[in-house]
Amino acid sequence: MKRIGILTGGGDSPGLNAAIRGATLAAIRKHGTEVIGLIDGFNALFEDTGRPGVGTDSGLGSPALVRLGEAEVQDIHAFGGTILGTANKGDPFQMILRDEKGKPLRDADGKVLTRDRSGEAAQRIKELGLDALICIGGDGTLSLARSMFERHGVPVVGVPKTIDFDLAATEATFGFKTAVQVASDALDRLRTTADSHDRVLILEVMGRYAGWIALHAGIAGGAHAILLPEKPYDPKAVWKRITTRFRRQRKFSLVVISEGARPIDGAIAVAELREHPAAHVVLGGAGTRLRAEIEGLYAAEAEAVIAAGGYPPDAPEVRVVVLGHIQRGGTPLAEDRIVATACGAFAVDLAASGRFGTMAAWVADGPAEVPLEAALAPHFVDPETTPLVRTARALGISFGDQREADDDQ
Repeated sequence: MKRIGILTGGGDSPGLNAAIRGATLAAIRKHGTEVIGLIDGFNALFEDTGRPGVGTDSGLGSPALVRLGEAEVQDIHAFGGTILGTANKGDPFQMILRDEKGKPLRDADGKVLTRDRSGEAAQRIKELGLDALICIGGDGTLSLARSMFERHGVPVVGVPKTIDFDLAATEATFGFKTAVQVASDALDRLRTTADSHDRVLILEVMGRYAGWIALHAGIAGGAHAILLPEKPYDPKAVWKRITTRFRRQRKFSLVVISEGARPIDGAIAVAELREHPAAHVVLGGAGTRLRAEIEGLYAAEAEAVIAAGGYPPDAPEVRVVVLGHIQRGGTPLAEDRIVATACGAFAVDLAASGRFGTMAAWVADGPAEVPLEAALAPHFVDPETTPLVRTARALGISFGDQREADDDQ
């Protein structure tokens, strides 16, 4: 194995640089292999997207390709982000067609035009003499890697990166633990201000359609309600939970809501639609919608009490905090660095052994080989069987359904 490529794709995640470093050092020191970094994921195979400050003149005919040596990856394991850059629109099977000015071409209905250029990507990989391509990413990037392997025979090995923890066949995806810690720290800080002002504070966290961050952070941060994408919630149940606490003199409440959570008979909150056919919609607004639902129920209660000749009971103020990309940035936790480094290094071992179409998963206390097909199976919270859901219910945490006991935990 003379030369390999490394790319990072999808959303950035704490630990990406540790994975790049692990793969690069293992390739050079253990296997004597040259390492080429692809800037901005698969896009590097099609256009000049070089970033200043990454590597040196590679002599490979494109600033989107850089040579990675020991000097280039020295001490990067503690840094957030990725020195190679990343993109969530670099799909070789749906590359945007552009005019001479670089603007996307559109059809008569205004839809962005794309073309399958995966064959060109595969040919470019051959021309570069890459004996393997290490793809560090989540479900989107690894799905593309799998397709390139199955359709074009590209020798790929995956490394599990995602804060969402929505990859299967692995006990860890690096970035997840750091994101949970950031959300837990936020809850610790919100608790003191919520308690001081007798408020309900709603924390919206990332995770897309998987509720793992919300579930873990909610338990770690002492939330009183956790709302998951996998379990549509009843706004009345959430309102009842926080109202009971408030009127029993447990004045404040903390609610964690995943960005992909939705009410019963409601849709997922979308902040932005992207034009690229392969791009994900931008989720956002779940916390704001929940606030409106809760305040609407307080208003309806007050109106009914007034109509009956009574005086409406007190209701807490409700505030929303959207944690957003803070969960993706900054220094990765030690555990994420270990998983990233070990899986990055093991991915090179797999490549050296010709074990392509696989992923370097984290199993028990170390990396292990799993097929990409297994890694890409659905991995979501099961509201009925996931052990931590049962733990949360035992603590009296609400998931927004009516069957839960109305206690004062």
